[in-house]
Formats: sequence, C-alpha cells, structure tokens
Amino acid sequence: MRKLTILAALLIASAAHAQSLDDVVSNVMKEYGGTPAWQKVTTLRETGTVIPMMRKGDGKVIRFWQKPDKLRFDVTYPTDHEVRVVDGDHGTRNDKEVTGGSLDAMKLQAARLALPLLLVEKRASLHDLGTKDGVRTIEIPLPGSLTLTVTIDQKTWHILRSTGKAGELEFVVDYSDFRRVGGLLFPFAEAGMAQGMPTANTKLDAIEINAPSTPLPPAAK
Repeated sequence: MRKLTILAALLIASAAHAQSLDDVVSNVMKEYGGTPAWQKVTTLRETGTVIPMMRKGDGKVIRFWQKPDKLRFDVTYPTDHEVRVVDGDHGTRNDKEVTGGSLDAMKLQAARLALPLLLVEKRASLHDLGTKDGVRTIEIPLPGSLTLTVTIDQKTWHILRSTGKAGELEFVVDYSDFRRVGGLLFPFAEAGMAQGMPTANTKLDAIEINAPSTPLPPAAK
C-alpha cells in the first residue's frame, strides 16, 4: 500500500513537471478569473499604502492603469508628493521628462499591473525556463529589450514573483495576500526590491476594475 502511495505521488509530481506551457498559461488564467474576463479589463484603479525602506513616513498611493501601457502613479508622503506618468515609450515625474533607467523602471511597473494578462497577450514570444521545486518560471519579452520574468506556484497557480530587467537593472516584486475582486484574482500585498535591495512594501486597500475616470494625459514627448 505504501509503495502505491509513493508511486502515485511520483506520478503526480511527474505530471506537474510535464505540463506544457499552454497548460500552465491556461491554469493560471483559470485561477485568476479567466481569459475572457481579463480581456475586458481596460482600466484598474488601486489605492493603498506604500511603506518605503529608504525614507521615513508611509505614503498614500493611487495607481491608475489604462490599457495597454499607461500608468499614473500618485503617492503622497508626509513631506512631499510625487506623480509618475508613463505612456508607452514616454514618462514624466512631477511633470519633468524621465529617460534611461528611470523610464525603464516605470515601463516595467506599468507592465506588471497587466499580469496575468501578459501571459496571454505575449503567448507567442514566451520563454519557458522550466520547473524547479514545483515552481514554473516564464520569461516575457517586452518592447525595448525589457523582460519580465514570472514565477508560478504549480499548486495554486498564483504568480508569486515578477523580475523585471532593463540592461543591468533588476526590479523584483513578491506577491501575496491574494483576493478576488469582481471574480478576478489580485495580490493585495507587494514587496519590492531593486538590485537586490528592499525598496518598499505596498499594501492595497481597494482595487476597482474598469473604474470610470478621465483618460490619462500623455506623458511629455
């Protein structure tokens, strides 16, 4: 009996390892609420608190993402206020144009808010990096030589981490506190790192799907 139990466990583990990339994407999308529902998402409005690691005082944040690649990041700290806007290949911080690594970081932030839909939209160009200890790793190529690599728990089908790369720069976000909003799954807690150093933790209070709002203004060009 014990041998049969061990054999069954090995077969289950082998089947999980052998799942095709299509199966993985399908299972993730099913867990997150389904591809058709995600394809109807045009905007996301997220509010919460940013707890920075390199400065004093928490910030109240509003993130407004607009399909396909626009993001307004508005955070108010006890002593100052910052607004970042990214629109495709252009970005501003407090109305001043941003370029180089700072712009790449903002573009990666906008892309992260589109998870897990990116797995479907970029399916033809995904790079399957394999499975280790029940975690599947998939690289998503983005415009401008940027990449976003996600790690997926093959038991829960949750995206546990995203790693954005722009040249030598690396930005990591760990996701937790998963909740459903309107049938879709979102992480309500994020822990961020840049170049291996903790940067900030974000705790969301609310997420609105297709929230009515004035379209984001284009970033300065």
